[in-house]
Amino acid sequence: MNSNISKMHSLLIIISLLAVNIVEQAASVVTGTIPGMAKSFPNESLVDIEMVTTVVSIFVTIFVLVSGAVVKIIGQKKTAVLGLLIATIASVVPGFSNSFIIILISRAVLGIGIGLANPLAISMIGLFFEGDQRARLMGWRSAIAGIGTAIMTYVAGKLLYINWQASYWVYLLFVPTLIMFLIFVPDVEQESNSHLQKAPQVYSESKDDSWLLITILALITFLVMTVVMVLAVKLPTYFIESKIGSATQASTSWSIVNFAGVLGGFLFGPCYKLMKKNVLPMGLLLGGIGIVLISVIESVTIIYIICVFIGISSSLIIPYIFNTISEKFSRIKAPFFTSIVLVGSNLGASFSPYSGRILGATAKIAIRNAGLIEVILAVIILVVYLKNKKQYK
Repeated sequence: MNSNISKMHSLLIIISLLAVNIVEQAASVVTGTIPGMAKSFPNESLVDIEMVTTVVSIFVTIFVLVSGAVVKIIGQKKTAVLGLLIATIASVVPGFSNSFIIILISRAVLGIGIGLANPLAISMIGLFFEGDQRARLMGWRSAIAGIGTAIMTYVAGKLLYINWQASYWVYLLFVPTLIMFLIFVPDVEQESNSHLQKAPQVYSESKDDSWLLITILALITFLVMTVVMVLAVKLPTYFIESKIGSATQASTSWSIVNFAGVLGGFLFGPCYKLMKKNVLPMGLLLGGIGIVLISVIESVTIIYIICVFIGISSSLIIPYIFNTISEKFSRIKAPFFTSIVLVGSNLGASFSPYSGRILGATAKIAIRNAGLIEVILAVIILVVYLKNKKQYK
């Protein structure tokens, strides 16, 4: 940050930006309300009721792309505030409505709000920070989102004791996030440059906004999310089919991956400072090898240990990609390019059940092949790095 900004103001900006990333993943924190909703709306099919959760992702995927167009009209901060305001209002509607149609529409509108704010929560970190600090915050972004989502899920579960509608009151936690963002985050289009970092490379509009690079980054993100979600989807079936353990133990394995991912998010900054661009192939290689090992090892204890390494290594990849966008692209294009990568991420997660079917006839084969995808990606990237290094010399 610019030295003209006090340390306290800088801290408040960091907290505000990181808090927005909790909103990004908060759609799933109320999945526990589905059984209660099914009883309250007996005339609705279970598939329609489950749409209350999935419809959010559909509209997020659409509106992360719309976000870039809105930014051009009203600016980055106003777009983020608009998204947060929409998400805050829409998220609590199910807590007060007895109409299934209104609840479903409100969840779709929640997706619109998240889609508008989501890219800005990431790209604005790149606007206000640089170098190792930016890399550290990109890692913290995913870690804080994981912690925040876990807390909201816990609170929503406790509110279920009142009734299923009360669980939606947990979204009132969006209110302080909106207020803090509105008060503490500068408007990059209107505020003077004294509020922003002085690094000329970040605000230079002459950066090479390469479509080839952003396409590659989006493809990597798509494949990584596909691999991770195939593991999540196929793990319980693999445990049962191979007689390794129970579905509960498989769920525990996936929980370990998620908790280790939080740790990996905090470790990204130091890892990036030490290894720079090599973080990407290292994360892919270690994560891929770990997933392949899961498909051949039949000890639950060893699988638990491997899941720690998978969670840490996998959580180094996405922060690296978003940090690269902030580093390589102009501030005008960064929000839109961030949106493209987020679409890749959402599509990878959405199509994972079908991807798992393509990757193997059994859960064991699908998991093995998913791991091999990351290993092959790592090898390709390393070859490209070595080739470029040779040409540079």
